[in-house]
Amino acid sequence: MYASQDRVLGWPRPAAIVMKLSNESPYPAYLFRTGIDEHRIFASVVVRVTHDIVDGRLRPAAAQPWAVSAGEWVGPHGPMPGDHIPYRSGVDVLVFGSARAYGGRPVPCVEVAVEIGARWRGRVLAFGDRTWRRGVTGLVPSDPDPVLAVPLTLARAYGGCDEWDGLQVPFVDNPAGRGFYLESSRAHGKLLPNLEDPDDLIRAWDDRPEPVGTTPCAQTFGPRVRRGLELDEDQQTITRIDPRFFNDAFPGMVAPVVAPGDTVVVRGVREDGPLTFTLPEPPVRVDIRVGDDGGVRTPAIDQIGVDADARSVYLSYRFPFRYVLIPHRLRHCRLLAASN
Repeated sequence: MYASQDRVLGWPRPAAIVMKLSNESPYPAYLFRTGIDEHRIFASVVVRVTHDIVDGRLRPAAAQPWAVSAGEWVGPHGPMPGDHIPYRSGVDVLVFGSARAYGGRPVPCVEVAVEIGARWRGRVLAFGDRTWRRGVTGLVPSDPDPVLAVPLTLARAYGGCDEWDGLQVPFVDNPAGRGFYLESSRAHGKLLPNLEDPDDLIRAWDDRPEPVGTTPCAQTFGPRVRRGLELDEDQQTITRIDPRFFNDAFPGMVAPVVAPGDTVVVRGVREDGPLTFTLPEPPVRVDIRVGDDGGVRTPAIDQIGVDADARSVYLSYRFPFRYVLIPHRLRHCRLLAASN
């Protein structure tokens, strides 16, 4: 079993009166806590379960490499954001790996698409390398080079750095990307991004689209901040935090809701065709007791992470709750396997 992590934000409290998580499941888990005021606590139980895809079903894997962490950590595909947040707006849909041409035949473009039932679809186009060339009306994109695979990383999304008067000028939303140029002369012969939004394709060298992708975006990612935070007139103080600020997926990869029994189809990530699986019933329950109040609750999915190359999927479950802190009152939180 995985050890619980103890942390309280906002104001210090003796460990003896802090609710702790007793993890009696075989999965990594964490109890988020923060003070609303001196007497009220907001808490959120998070558990992440790694599954193998077997005949269209998700089967809990023997190894559980997708951890739960308060802070940033390194996962199977690189840096991952921490889970120390209260809740999300909708369900993050994350895809790790590469866009891959079906059948192993090079193609100019691969559509990476995730469909959940008949009610939601997220898409990203992955092009082979293109450069800006001179056309009749100015610079135009060249035809994409045929490609077998395009890594689904921010380095292939719109962004990058250009030079101005001897200084490096970054595209602040994604300095590590490609396609950002300050002058047409500097764009000529240079690369466009590989990953694009099919509903907002680049037409001109000075287009400035939002970067898109299928992996997590940083909490400082511009579109995430602009959608999630409201500032005062001086742009100095946060006046409101929208739940969308807590979503790690790109805005176009957040599903409004999912439910056990939904069929998920992921296209464009394997040479042998789509990955298809059905979301299972949650394998855990949360038993919360505060004095005489509480009971056993079922957490909901708030993240779906697809590791395409490994044919595996992690599902993150979260159950948020509040309670009043009264000294010497019974408080406990147990994470149980669903069969318990």
